[in-house]
Amino acid sequence: MENEIIKIIMIVTVLILALFLIIFVTLFTLFQKKKVDLLLEQREKEKVFEETLKRSEIEIKENALKNISWELHDNVGQLLSLARLELNILKPKSTHNSEKINEISEIIGSSLQEIRTISKILNSEFINSIGLEESIKIEIDRFNRLKFIAATLEISGENFEIPNQDEIILFRMIQEFFSNTIKHAQATQLLVSLHYTEQQLEILVQDNGKGFEIEKAINGSGLLNMKSRAKMIQTQFELISNSKGTQIKMTYPNKNLIKNE
Repeated sequence: MENEIIKIIMIVTVLILALFLIIFVTLFTLFQKKKVDLLLEQREKEKVFEETLKRSEIEIKENALKNISWELHDNVGQLLSLARLELNILKPKSTHNSEKINEISEIIGSSLQEIRTISKILNSEFINSIGLEESIKIEIDRFNRLKFIAATLEISGENFEIPNQDEIILFRMIQEFFSNTIKHAQATQLLVSLHYTEQQLEILVQDNGKGFEIEKAINGSGLLNMKSRAKMIQTQFELISNSKGTQIKMTYPNKNLIKNE
């Protein structure tokens, strides 16, 4: 009888311990799940905050560029137009210097044209009005006209609509590559390739310059800026640089397909 009671006590004790263990494991699991959910929620909030901050920075920069565009067009452009007008008035009165005056007038005219082109390409509203392809073409034509570099634009496939903000970001990234090439690469050739498929836009921009060591330049604000901007618009970004030149590859998804799903 006593053995039976001991067995019952042991069974009850084991059951109670097992129940406590189950309760503990359940509570611990729930706690861990809650902790993970809170961490994920916090990370998501941080991600949204960072994206909002980056978009705000882009908006501020675009507004600054827009103001510069207006200043170039309205102020500097008007001053050059006035200077050219004054030269044309002076031309009949100064026959012995007519060739020199014509030369100066042509220089002013060319400068005025370049300022108008630059003022347009700095303005995000103008870029959105003509689209990504035409904006790139304007830059390519300007490089060739000024003989900065032998530049080429290749377009293949059927294009699709890109949201205005994404279009601006893609163009500014390409512009940044142009700037680095002209200033530092010592390149003679520049290629921009846009290849459209139904799913995505594949962008390749490359030069034949001296290249650079990515490891040493990876902390540069320009490169980090390009990477962060690409990530913000869900674009794959790859940078390659060696003694044969530098190139960036970007793969931008067709977001119209995502909307229709």
